[in-house]
Amino acid sequence: MFMRAPLQGKVKTRLAKTLGDEKAAEFYRLCIESMVAEICGLPEEVKRYILFDGPVHGYQTDRLIDLGFGLAMQEGGNLGQRLSNAFDMMLEKVARKVVIVASDVPDLTTGIIQWALDSLDDSDVSIGPCHDGGYYLIGMKELHRELFNDISWSTGQVYKQTLDAAKKKGLVISELPILVDIDTEADLRRWSKINNLKNSSLMDFLRTAGI
Repeated sequence: MFMRAPLQGKVKTRLAKTLGDEKAAEFYRLCIESMVAEICGLPEEVKRYILFDGPVHGYQTDRLIDLGFGLAMQEGGNLGQRLSNAFDMMLEKVARKVVIVASDVPDLTTGIIQWALDSLDDSDVSIGPCHDGGYYLIGMKELHRELFNDISWSTGQVYKQTLDAAKKKGLVISELPILVDIDTEADLRRWSKINNLKNSSLMDFLRTAGI
């Protein structure tokens, strides 16, 4: 999982513009907790890593280590470089199949992650699109750097451009369900209306935030 330490004023800055730094950081922390729980539901043979973007000083990582997560830092200038470098490192040293997930997609489940891993037996790339045109998950069993070059990161073209690059190379693609990643209050409100929430902590957050 790619993530930032959920420190107030350092995460979900677009959400914080309307909800404030404290609530934005709280929501992000709840997303992380939900996703960590789902990742921990995977079989024991699946190795788990968290790669941080930016400093972690002030964030307690002991619990993540106790849960069996390896911790490392993302390396590279833009998101494409960081993803490419992470795949390169993991495929060379850790595993024969690698799936990288974002940290702000509270609907991501153990089943979807397992689906992505299993699909790589018959495909070159697994990818999970977001409603905003990005993607929340990408998986490979061999590094294809072309999928991270010349991508308009942080735009609604990311998913399409990535698919186009994969098709141009003749790769077999496995597409996963469309999920919502939450960057703004509008995203949060849209998600709360279409989602049948089962996570009590997120339900409590929405109520206290007046969503």
